[in-house]
Amino acid sequence: MLEKIKKIELPYPLDALEPYYNKETLKIHYETLYTGYVNNTNKALEKLEIARNNSEYENIKCLEKELSFQGSGAILHKLFFENMGTKL
Repeated sequence: MLEKIKKIELPYPLDALEPYYNKETLKIHYETLYTGYVNNTNKALEKLEIARNNSEYENIKCLEKELSFQGSGAILHKLFFENMGTKL
């Protein structure tokens, strides 16, 4: 079974990066885009597992492309959130 990815908690408040990165933009990236990438990555993983278990290989290439796109979005957003921060 393929392991689902988990959404990280934002390590700072939504307004922590202002004035360089505004609250509304960070909220869109975290709550909409990142959440969507995580959810869609997990959906693609589930569909791949079902297809492989049922020996239905005709859509594997499409599902793997979807996994690559969604998974990359999730990973890149996670890296962004973890590497951005406030001054100490």
